[in-house]
Amino acid sequence: MMKPSLLRAFGLLLLFIVLEASTIRAMAESHNPGAERLPHTDPGNLGEWQLQDAFSDEFNVDTLSSIWHVQGKDDGQGAYYNANKGRNSQFIPEAISPSEGILRIKSDWNPGFAFATGYGVPPITTGALISKELLKYGYMEIRCRVGKSPMSGAFWAVGNGVGDGHRGELDVFEHVGQSWDAQKDNADISTTMQMSIHNWDRSINENLVNRRHWTQKHSLGFDVTDGMHVYAADWTEDYIKFYVDGTLVRTLSKEEADGIKLNGLGGWVIDNAQRVWIDCELFDWEGRVSELKADMFGDEAVFEVDYVRVWKRGPGGKHNQAEQGANLVTNGNFATNLDGWKTQGLVAIQDVSKWKYWKDNNPSLDPNTMQIGAGGTGAASQVISVEPKTKYILTAYLRTPATTGTLEPSNLRVKPVVFHEGWMGVEDYGGSRLTRKFFHNWFQSYSIEFTTGRDDKTATIFFNNSETQRGGLMHVDEVTVVKMNDLRLGSVPDLPAGKTE
Repeated sequence: MMKPSLLRAFGLLLLFIVLEASTIRAMAESHNPGAERLPHTDPGNLGEWQLQDAFSDEFNVDTLSSIWHVQGKDDGQGAYYNANKGRNSQFIPEAISPSEGILRIKSDWNPGFAFATGYGVPPITTGALISKELLKYGYMEIRCRVGKSPMSGAFWAVGNGVGDGHRGELDVFEHVGQSWDAQKDNADISTTMQMSIHNWDRSINENLVNRRHWTQKHSLGFDVTDGMHVYAADWTEDYIKFYVDGTLVRTLSKEEADGIKLNGLGGWVIDNAQRVWIDCELFDWEGRVSELKADMFGDEAVFEVDYVRVWKRGPGGKHNQAEQGANLVTNGNFATNLDGWKTQGLVAIQDVSKWKYWKDNNPSLDPNTMQIGAGGTGAASQVISVEPKTKYILTAYLRTPATTGTLEPSNLRVKPVVFHEGWMGVEDYGGSRLTRKFFHNWFQSYSIEFTTGRDDKTATIFFNNSETQRGGLMHVDEVTVVKMNDLRLGSVPDLPAGKTE
């Protein structure tokens, strides 16, 4: 009989071989025009996937495919689609260069460039590709590495927005490669994945600046600038699922999104045809423009893309529904009480429907959340049972309702501007203590990945407002911890056929 230690070593070796084979297969497919290409989360092709050439590119030749519009280059429909010349930077064609099987978007500190009116402060040039065709539902996948700079690297889609009312935006991710402003206290920015839905429909309120309906900030287990990773979104009429390196990070249903209101309107605004974007931008809410320096835009300020692929399900394509484990948290929705939670200090049940702002911004059907820190400090924790050497994800809806500096829409912001902070985290699982800070006035979804130790069978999740002196009143709702399955191993069961797209 093989010794337990040898069995463990053999198991780890087998897993390593499988994952390495998956990576090698992805690279081989990218450079082999004849290879069958399937979503990395469905190697068994349960979806009967049909590759959509109008949105897919392996970047294996040194000239761009005709499926793309390059922002700043007039292709007969104007140089800039949606009149978008860039955010705190200007899109230029020269920033984009496909070569050696990789698309590269270079961001430069470029004070000598002849910027368009209203651009040039800061003097940054960068690039954007936009699909010429519009996509309505599909499985969107990209393999990429974000550049080491303050610029974002993003994979997203937005409606045409030219008199057709199609203004929904879907962000598969917006990564930022480097923190640059110490005042913002966001050193973890390059390990954070942000997924969002926006509504840019002017009919809501012409004065609205930010129409973000739903967002999730996810703490990854890696730095997005350190290497290539695969990100994907399965966008259907009923839900959208976000994936990273073979694991399901988040499922957002239409029902859940519509329960999170903006000016009384539901959040599912992605039922329109959209153009697919690959671009870089400078987000001034992540740091002051005045703190940017030329040396932050060196040789590594390059967003590298190995491939982009988009599929539609075939007529008999199935919808996988068992991609994560069951929720391990007891009483994570706080419908009536705090049973299952160990509390310290000021912790109570709160009916959020009584709040002045965002009383309809509630992620659950009942009006109650867990409130921490009404007039002081508080904390709540729960010990959950886990399996050793297993990856999990902690997710919760969180907000600091007394913050005034992040009210959306921005015309609701009042003075004095107040920022309160709260934290969620996980500890005692076999790894380092992990935390996620939040400070927004409206409910956003937050999540943290963690992998248990070799012998650990429990983990502690926690929420508090006492990590720093800026802690304040906070609300917590819809807490879950689920096991993350690596779908590249083909472990998802064969399920009945669902709707086709």
